[in-house]
Amino acid sequence: MARPEKTEPVPVCLDADVLIAGLLSRTGASHAILILGEIGLLRLVLPEAAVVEVRRNLSAKLPEAVPLFEELLRAVPVQIHRPTPRDRERARDLADPKDVPILAAAIGAGAPLFVTHNIRHFRSGEGVRVVRPRTLIEEARGWMGSLGR
Repeated sequence: MARPEKTEPVPVCLDADVLIAGLLSRTGASHAILILGEIGLLRLVLPEAAVVEVRRNLSAKLPEAVPLFEELLRAVPVQIHRPTPRDRERARDLADPKDVPILAAAIGAGAPLFVTHNIRHFRSGEGVRVVRPRTLIEEARGWMGSLGR
């Protein structure tokens, strides 16, 4: 069997809720996304605002989980992205006002997918498709299933 060609990891931008769910559960789609990032099949883009949000929420509600998050940031190749004012303008009509910096990071980083459990606060556009974690995992199964055919 011929070895499949090396492809670049798919860039995906993660919302804070996906990061927290993936850290706190060893099962489920959010955790699987973190694993796919760790092994290099996905390139994880984290909005700077989401990193701040995760740290704040864990510190307030689950301080024992803060070291898990810091270890994730050290062990898994992630790109923390701070959106520009132009990115924020492009995201302005696609997210609830408080969530604009989150989606703006996906737009600015060029991530074609933004993964969140809270799809009511975001709309697809500007080259970014908003999906739930389970949807990404289902699509990833399809990508992997097509390898070697």
